[in-house]
Amino acid sequence: MKEVHEFERPRNLYEKLVRDNQRLEEEISGDNLFTFISTAVSLQPWIKNSPLSSSETMNRIMRKIVRHPYIKICKDISISKAVFKLKISDDDSAEMIVDDEVFDVHDFRSEVVELYDNFFKQK
Repeated sequence: MKEVHEFERPRNLYEKLVRDNQRLEEEISGDNLFTFISTAVSLQPWIKNSPLSSSETMNRIMRKIVRHPYIKICKDISISKAVFKLKISDDDSAEMIVDDEVFDVHDFRSEVVELYDNFFKQK
């Protein structure tokens, strides 16, 4: 059976974010981290331009997502307002450094996915 990835609805892009998260968990690399960040930011206009945005509950959750510091960092990276470095340790832990701020990559990606998980669980 062939695998099909359709990109017609916000949920499709959310599922891509989940796959990007899994890929990043399996192999921490700058490319995988940038792809994850890009998908997290791209998901916002998909939601905004969908029927999901007509619900006040969904709008409230989306405002929470947009205001979250990690999402703001993702957006800044995606529009080249900020740059990041990735440091991978021998024990496979990884740190993302953005403008002298250090973030644990595992915590960062988990929290971003959790924000969107909350949104799609409400739908």
